[in-house]
Amino acid sequence: MLNVGFIGLGRMGSGVCKNLISKGYQVTVFDVDSSKLDDYKGKANVSKDVLNVFSESEVTFFSLPASIQVEEITGRFLNYGVKGKTVIDLSTSFPFSTKKIYESFKKEGGNFADASLTGSPAQAAEGKLAVVFGGDKEVFDKYKSVMDSFSRAVYYMGGSGAGNITKLANNYVAVMYNMLYAEIFPLAEKMGMDTSRLFEVLGDSGVNCPIYQSGAGRISKKDYYPTFALNLALKDMTYVKKMFEELQVPSFMLDGGLNLLRCAKSEGLGEKDTTEVARVQRKLFGLE
Repeated sequence: MLNVGFIGLGRMGSGVCKNLISKGYQVTVFDVDSSKLDDYKGKANVSKDVLNVFSESEVTFFSLPASIQVEEITGRFLNYGVKGKTVIDLSTSFPFSTKKIYESFKKEGGNFADASLTGSPAQAAEGKLAVVFGGDKEVFDKYKSVMDSFSRAVYYMGGSGAGNITKLANNYVAVMYNMLYAEIFPLAEKMGMDTSRLFEVLGDSGVNCPIYQSGAGRISKKDYYPTFALNLALKDMTYVKKMFEELQVPSFMLDGGLNLLRCAKSEGLGEKDTTEVARVQRKLFGLE
């Protein structure tokens, strides 16, 4: 069975990694938080160093917070030597950074691909994520069966960075919808509306969609149960903003969403769910 490395055992990574193990892959694991390795003793090879994971594995998966961590670890791999090795980054990373790493790996005889994940930690645990892959088609074909082991669907999106762009586009739409709900429902409440009734009626129109049911539902009821941390939403929207800037094109709507997210972060809501940006608007209206 293929030797697989896995670096990053957070809420998403742990679910993915456990599915790899349950499917019979020989997995070597690492996380900067050593306490997260306890669950893997006796089930996987536990490593105290990323280079050991890389050296022991034909393909190494990342599930990391941001591109800065991906850049740091791949830099160590490049110094070590990447010929004949493959890294697949499951993180939501910055596409321009991803492309630079890809080119560096190719130059040294290795493979680097981006395969961002769409779904929740619960879906990761259940093996029901969707994977959006960017990179060489032959790498996709070779390792698709591995990715099938922790997902319900694996999509080839194109060359390097295409997986990241797809995931960021997905998150942009979802986050920006929630920014709209976070503005309009507090306004309606200030104007004396029953927001539960408003939610029901709007849901019977063309506005309705799964994002509306989830995001607007929580905002209208002030029930901000966690699905996607505000800090992560801000990170992803900042990546989208940087793409606009790299291409020297303005991002009119995104700028407003970023301002609202930054205000919410400054209010101490960074670790809360993204929908809690509604608290900023409610505070401005004198509602809390």
